[in-house]
Amino acid sequence: MTAGMTYRLRYSRRAKRLRLQVVPGEVLVTAPPGTSLSIIDEFIRNREKWLKDKLAYFASVAPPLIPSDYTDGSEVSVFGVKAVLQLSETASGIEEFIQRNGVLYACLPGGSNLTSAVRRWLDKRLLCNVREIVEEYSRLKLIPSRIRLSNAHTRWGSCSPRGVIMINRRLVHAPLRVVEYVVIHELVHLRHRNHSKKFWKAVEDILGDVKPYKQWLRLQGAYLLHQTR
Repeated sequence: MTAGMTYRLRYSRRAKRLRLQVVPGEVLVTAPPGTSLSIIDEFIRNREKWLKDKLAYFASVAPPLIPSDYTDGSEVSVFGVKAVLQLSETASGIEEFIQRNGVLYACLPGGSNLTSAVRRWLDKRLLCNVREIVEEYSRLKLIPSRIRLSNAHTRWGSCSPRGVIMINRRLVHAPLRVVEYVVIHELVHLRHRNHSKKFWKAVEDILGDVKPYKQWLRLQGAYLLHQTR
């Protein structure tokens, strides 16, 4: 910690030099083994204004609400819409979720793990939405070989050389238009494997101005990426 800046330090054999990462509410420093604290402190001091501006940037928005565990009465954000979780038992043995008028009704068999059930339902909602987007844009002949959900902490999606598209499961908490942007981004990678001008033109030809979606992912999305799930 310097005189005005707190940070979390990690030594890594893979690090060839000092590296900084700013996440919501925290500064992370990665250093090669043996780097002295005096050198690290000076490195931080020289970048203190930039670091404080970056932390303030994240603090300028309300973070999406994602409980680490779900209980009766928890708030749940589904595609950017908040709902209060209301639990009831069912004798049918079937899990059922109904979202209506600001309430998410969870009808579960007795003894069910509510957190696990909610997460399964959220995954199903997201996969269903992603498949609908893929179907909507199938006219562009951008068809993935498979769609899967990931729990990545560094990226929103990916497209493999075999055409498998991975979508971060935390996107279920993002607005629908942001989800659509991420899906289209990965679909266009089926045709353009890099982030060339042709790639971005193809994305913008489909969606128009994508700056608001990228901005949301940089700010509110940073909170989602660093949530443990």
